[in-house]
Amino acid sequence: MNTYSRFADFQYSRSSESCELKFTEFETEWFKYRKFKESDFPVLFKWHSSVENMGYRRDGTKSESETRKYMEWIIAEANADKCKNFWFAVERKLDNTLIGEGIILDVPENPELGWLVDKNCWGNGYGIEIGNALLTYSFQVLNLRRIIAACHVENHASYKLMEKIGMRREAHFIKEKPYGDEWCDRYQYAILREEWENFKIRLFDKESREYYNLGRCEGG
Repeated sequence: MNTYSRFADFQYSRSSESCELKFTEFETEWFKYRKFKESDFPVLFKWHSSVENMGYRRDGTKSESETRKYMEWIIAEANADKCKNFWFAVERKLDNTLIGEGIILDVPENPELGWLVDKNCWGNGYGIEIGNALLTYSFQVLNLRRIIAACHVENHASYKLMEKIGMRREAHFIKEKPYGDEWCDRYQYAILREEWENFKIRLFDKESREYYNLGRCEGG
């Protein structure tokens, strides 16, 4: 599996002007990135009620009713005339199985990446595939200049993933977010469009699959 997804072979042309903020579904070699739909609820609830999947997420685990409200919101966002928060259901093309979600928040003011990979799919490089696809969408489709990602400092898999897709650590916030009964430290990573373009060129020169192998890719 080419976890970099050959930059997804996007069927779009990027203007030098700002793009209209519409939710656009797309595909990579291995996955479909589509809108969530009501029939996805059982899988979404399985993920969002799982401590393994949600342990490091800011919003934590959710009840069934909380997950229902969450789903209603992300569907409404995707269908808005001007979409500012993009939640992609990531579907494996081989068997049409949902394996995770890809997230681009707060576009265009303060764009931020996020992702989740079903715990039963960890260890396949899916997190890197999703991260690279989201960066491609951010820069080629949404025409963003810069994007960030953040995680709990103990979420080693998440920040290693950020580094694998070319992002650089630019901040270590001390006791910045509540985590249970305590305040936690958080790393923030970022990448500029020109940095991504340069990273893309360097990455295509690498031939060893081990270079891309992250191992257990947990949620961001």
